Amino acid sequence: MKSLSKIHIILALLAFIFGSKLKGQLDVRPEIVPYMLEPIDYDPDYRLEVGIALLHPFTIESMIYDIQREQTLEIICERINFELINPEQAGKIFSVDGNLYVLIRVPHTGASWNYNRDWE
Repeated sequence: MKSLSKIHIILALLAFIFGSKLKGQLDVRPEIVPYMLEPIDYDPDYRLEVGIALLHPFTIESMIYDIQREQTLEIICERINFELINPEQAGKIFSVDGNLYVLIRVPHTGASWNYNRDWE
């Protein structure tokens, strides 16, 4: 074996040894937040008014402070508005207070999401 091939083997082994210790992305999974746009104004006119029906993520329900929960929901609603205006940004991961979220739009079928509540 030539000394050049020995150097190549040593460099390859060093690359495997040090390359295996590199860490890629963090092992933090984003939370999926499903939402639905539902019509508020059923009267036909020149303007359609829609509301956001949001299925609350688990991390928001487990927040201790109400003001933090309200601000997080407000940021998520602003992000929904942003994704509606900029459709190329839809489905991107965003962070609120160190928690990762991704928004998934569910089509409006007319069914209620309040399946655990009594009919009023």
